Amino acid sequence: MKPFVPGQTFKNNKYYVFDRHGVTVMKPWPEMLAYRKTRTKGWKAIRPKFSFSDNDIPNTINRSDCYRCYLNDLYEQEYKHECKPNPLVEYLETIPFDILHLIKGVGSRQWHLLAMFARCGKEAIELFKSTPALAWMLASSWAFKEKPVKDHFRSIRRLFKKGKSQVDILKWLDYPSSKQVIKLLRKVDMADVDVTFFLHLKTIILKQTSIKTLRHIQRIDYSIVRLLAVQPYEYTFEFLNRYQTYERKEHYRIKNVIKEVAKEERFNHAFNTNSLNMIMELIQAEPDNVTVMPTNNHRVFPWPEFDLPESFPEIEYIDTEDLLFDVSSKMHNCLSTHAESAYVNGINFFFLRGNEDVVFSITGTPVYCLWIVNEIKGICNEEPSAEAMNTIEKWLEELNRINPDKSFNKLLNEEWEAHRNDPN
Repeated sequence: MKPFVPGQTFKNNKYYVFDRHGVTVMKPWPEMLAYRKTRTKGWKAIRPKFSFSDNDIPNTINRSDCYRCYLNDLYEQEYKHECKPNPLVEYLETIPFDILHLIKGVGSRQWHLLAMFARCGKEAIELFKSTPALAWMLASSWAFKEKPVKDHFRSIRRLFKKGKSQVDILKWLDYPSSKQVIKLLRKVDMADVDVTFFLHLKTIILKQTSIKTLRHIQRIDYSIVRLLAVQPYEYTFEFLNRYQTYERKEHYRIKNVIKEVAKEERFNHAFNTNSLNMIMELIQAEPDNVTVMPTNNHRVFPWPEFDLPESFPEIEYIDTEDLLFDVSSKMHNCLSTHAESAYVNGINFFFLRGNEDVVFSITGTPVYCLWIVNEIKGICNEEPSAEAMNTIEKWLEELNRINPDKSFNKLLNEEWEAHRNDPN
């Protein structure tokens, strides 16, 4: 089958998104179902990576902007057509405007929220209005429950019955359950959340890392959660409040200094404003290293030619350059430098989400004829824990088990047979 032509269209009340490897079809509100077909696999129900911003919500301006005219200008071509708005805008018109405005600022998994709203009704919407972070977690319950349920939405509807509270929902999600946790969740900045964010927050709550200070912070964002999860020391309110105002590159340098300071045996107090002033003086005294940053070309990576284990939802294939750069930025490692290899050479990268984030790539070994880990990186390029390695090893065992005819073993044998039969 020939590669698909990248693009999008809205036809028969459905939203089609094409990339080089397949097509994703999304049904309108209130169905909110999505399916994907690739060059090598048939139709399969999925939860798509779907997002929109305030500018995408239908209005008088973007309804009149023609998507085909935009493409003609972009590619300097003259394609005769009937003027129509952007297909995404047309699709969003099927969804109630009040719901679109409600979740427009959510950084990820907007589809999961829309699907929950459509299946579970006004109770789900009211939960988001009350505690957006809790609703977000509930829409992705399998990522937090130790034993995910089979019928996701039916279980959620039971939680909305009379007599159930938000604390009960937390308990069902296997999350620390108390009214104090609900208060913390209401402070979460929803613009930059993902599963890892809430797993880190869970660790912070369980270990009580600066938890009293955290209760006084007006906005809990990724920068603070990452700091408290990776470097679980005591911090004053003034320290955390000011730390939030710095940019990500400064966060990275501050944490490096904290790591060195905490190694001192005499260090036994909380990091306060004076500590931060001292750290910033050290940073400003250091010469800036001039480095050439890799460029994000927003490409879609080739989908693996083998089947992926479905029993490991915490391991996600990195299928776009945007996701690769995002993961590299959040984990402070050099992963983004491998973007060209992932696109040109078909190197497959995977992301293990959990209390400890890990990124790894796989390759084949001619000794055992199996897929093995090629490269693995933790936060700041550190070595992953034994627990993370154990999860990846089990995933690899399952990968080789379910791919007897698509594995590296078969590819290697085919290459060997071709080489042996070549008279030259």
